[in-house]
Formats: sequence, C-alpha cells, structure tokens
Amino acid sequence: MSADTPQPEITVLIAAHNEAERIEGCLHAVLEQDYPMERVEIVLVDDRSTDDTAARARRLEIERLRVLRIDEAPANLTARQAALDRGLIEARGEIVLITDAGARVPREWIRELTGHMGYRDAAVTAPVVFAGGGHFFTSIQTLDAVLTLTYYRWAARNHWHTGVLGANLALRREAYLEVGGFPAIGFAPDENIALCQALRARGWSIRYLDSPTVCNPACTRLPELMLRWRRKTRNGPAGLTLITLGLILSNLALLGAALVLGGGWWVIVLLRYALGVVAIAGVVMQYGALNVAMAMVLFEPLMTLLGTWVYLSNLLVPRWRWAGVWYDRRGPLRRGSLSHPAA
Repeated sequence: MSADTPQPEITVLIAAHNEAERIEGCLHAVLEQDYPMERVEIVLVDDRSTDDTAARARRLEIERLRVLRIDEAPANLTARQAALDRGLIEARGEIVLITDAGARVPREWIRELTGHMGYRDAAVTAPVVFAGGGHFFTSIQTLDAVLTLTYYRWAARNHWHTGVLGANLALRREAYLEVGGFPAIGFAPDENIALCQALRARGWSIRYLDSPTVCNPACTRLPELMLRWRRKTRNGPAGLTLITLGLILSNLALLGAALVLGGGWWVIVLLRYALGVVAIAGVVMQYGALNVAMAMVLFEPLMTLLGTWVYLSNLLVPRWRWAGVWYDRRGPLRRGSLSHPAA
C-alpha cells in the first residue's frame, strides 16, 4: 500500500462472554496500534454476560467504541456465531479484525493483517500462542495452535477444506455478506472452518502469515482444554483431528515395520520419534514460538492420547456445554431440557 493510498476503515470486533477480568487489557492493546486510530472503530458484542464486562469497557471512555448486547442464546447457531454475526452486520469498516476478549494483540496487528490483504482475499490469519497457565500445559496449547495453522496453510495450497485462527483474523466484510453470514452457513461448532468453506466455495481466497502473533490466555485445567478441543473437532478437519490421525497411522505403519524387522524395531522407533521432533521444531522456528522445547519432545505421545480421548468423548457423550449453552451434533438444546427448540 503506497503512502498516497488511503488506509481502509477498520472495525475491530470482540465477542465477549463474562470477560470482565480481561476486557480492559484487550482494549488497551487495541488502542496502542501503529495505525491511524481515527479510521478504527471497536465493536464489543457483550454476549449474555452476567458480570460487568460491558461496564468495564465503557469505563475506558473510548471515543470510537460501540457496545452491543445479546440477551438470549440463538436457537440455530452457536452463541459465538450469533455474536460474531451481530458484530459483522453492525460493523462500519470494510475490513473487520477479530480477536478474543482475553487476547493481547501486538502494536502492528492492524497494519500487518490489512496490509497483506489482496483483492480476492476474504480473510488473512496469523499465529496464536498461549500464556498464563503452567509452562508445559501452555506450551502444548501453543504447539497445537501453530501446527493447526501449518495444516490450514498446507490444505489451502492443495485445495482442501481449511480454516483460520479466530483470535487473529482479518475478514473482508463484503465477502462475509456475500456468503450470507453465519445464518446462511448454519450451525457449526467450529465456526472458522465452516466460514472458510463458504468463502472458498464463492471463489474467495484465504491468506496465511507468519506474523503478527496474538497471545491468548491458556486453558489452565485439563477438562477446560478437552472441552475446547471437543468443540473444534465437531465439524471438520481441525488441526487436532489431522495431527492425531497422522500419528495413529504412522505408528501403525511403524508397528508393522517392527514386526517385519524383528530385533531392529527399536532403531525404527527412535528414528521415527526423532524425525517427528525435528518436524515440529521446524514449525516452531517458523512462527518464532521458541519457548516450547520440552513440549516438542513429548508432544507426539501426548497428542495421541489426548486426541483419542477427545474422539471417544465426542462419540460417547454427544452433548457439551459452552459459554452457558448446551449443544449436541444438531445444534443448541432448549434451555432447561435436553431437547431442541420447536421449529
């Protein structure tokens, strides 16, 4: 973009459910951008919060902040889909940057994401890392995120179904409206994969960057992390799905080779394991997430176990609760019951 080209009008969209403890830090990071803030509006969608998320945001007295309130969970979408749709419909910017209410965006975030958006790019996405939990537990989540982004980038090049990282995303509003938004896409537990499929079906492209990197708060408890991964494996080839499937298939191949070679099986095991660590290290270096060395060594066996747990949980326990709403494979369940809303 040349110096004479006017920079586009931007909307920063944040959907929040009970994020009173984090929203001020998120907004402060947005306000510190090296982008002309007179061309930026911030839209905060307060999604049924029962704490003072909205009040804390308004307390900052941001001139170009708008707070939108959702009081009821939708009947045919996830709560996050409905919140994002409300914000995208109300947005005034031609490009909408989306992040999470607990995220910290770097100073160059708006400039870098918008500056790399081409004419036929519907979306631009970049890495997400995690912080705030125990170091090893947090590192596993960071590795999962960067490997997911690597898979999405590879899948896009090979014309497979792909996705984006919703905490670090620039979305062209025109493209979103063209596909009819989430109401036309329908219920999707991982809205990012469903949105990408709809955009690519209309001929739009997705661009993947190595930076800027957004930092998100890590899950601090294993059940919380399992719930997040269960949701993300419900409606498409999320990174966890492909990573675990690849590990299982490669280990089966390894077992077969070991049976054939007899006593030399342990050499194959060590070589295969070392190659896996080297491959993960390459991805980590690409995105600059260099503080996850111990997690790299143990990532393969852990992801095999946790991924299998997630699949079995989805198979045996088809219902799950997320942001105060119960869901199953078909959509939201009616409040106070285990049935769906009447048509």
